[in-house]
Parts: sequence; structure tokens; C-alpha cells
Amino acid sequence: MAGKPVRPVNAIDQTRRMLSLVTYLKERPGARVEDVARAFGITEDELVSDLDVLPMCGTSFRGGDLLDIDTDGERIWWHN
Repeated sequence: MAGKPVRPVNAIDQTRRMLSLVTYLKERPGARVEDVARAFGITEDELVSDLDVLPMCGTSFRGGDLLDIDTDGERIWWHN
């Protein structure tokens, strides 16, 4: 992971970025973490933080409606 410090971001900016990430990742199966971070102008650590939150997002808490994202540390896959 990049050693750059994570800069403070407000919740509105982070939410916008994460919503954009949803579309970006759906269109690019197996996208490289490094490339996605660069495309969004964020560090890899910030991207990983967003990826930790996204699976908890969805239309309900019944499991099947939540976002299904996998990463192996280098690539990211969207499953739903």
C-alpha cells in the first residue's frame, strides 16, 4: 500500500466518491487497486477504507440487498 498519509475528508465527499466507485467498479471487473485509487485521486489506503464500508451499504439489511465486493489486495471485483 502507498505510504502517503490519509487526508481528512468530509462525509459528503466520501459518500459521493463511494457512490461513484460503485459505477466505476461495476464497469471494470478485476480493476487494480492502484489504478482505481489513481483514477479517484486518493491513496490506496483511502480506497481500502471505502471498500471496507461499501459492503455494509444497500437498500436493506437482509443480506442479499447489500453490496458484494471482493478484493485480493491487488484487484477488486463487484458481484451484484
